Amino acid sequence: MRIELICIEKTKKIEYKNIIQDYLKRINKKLKISVKEITFYIPKKGSSSIKPKNLIERGINRYDYVVLLDESGKNFSSKGFSRWLNSKICSANIKCLKFVIGGPYGFNNEFKLKFNEKISLSKMTFSHQMIRIFILEQIYRSLKIINNEPYHNE
Repeated sequence: MRIELICIEKTKKIEYKNIIQDYLKRINKKLKISVKEITFYIPKKGSSSIKPKNLIERGINRYDYVVLLDESGKNFSSKGFSRWLNSKICSANIKCLKFVIGGPYGFNNEFKLKFNEKISLSKMTFSHQMIRIFILEQIYRSLKIINNEPYHNE
């Protein structure tokens, strides 16, 4: 199984890019993970531009498990998230676990993406740029917990 983060808009700050690359390198030692960035833009009136939702859906197939990161989703502790992630990793029915991170305006009611589950990293609102770091850190932490390796303190 592999994991893909689908992010609306590119990571802009070099500091964030460096942290993201560090976590990707760490996680890729244990599990294949990648980031797909989709350009966010507001279409001009009368244009037939492709919306981010359509670009996301093009990259999803029936063997993918799609998780929307949204503040109204299910909350986990780090250990709970590691159990949840392990169940997805061990599932024969899931080929790719895809986490979808909204853009600067989140997911409004018009953004009717088909997903399997919603997860919240917090009830607080964070920058869509920072959420990428938070989910990568939790995936890394979860893999360390699953493999009984030191990293997580409780």
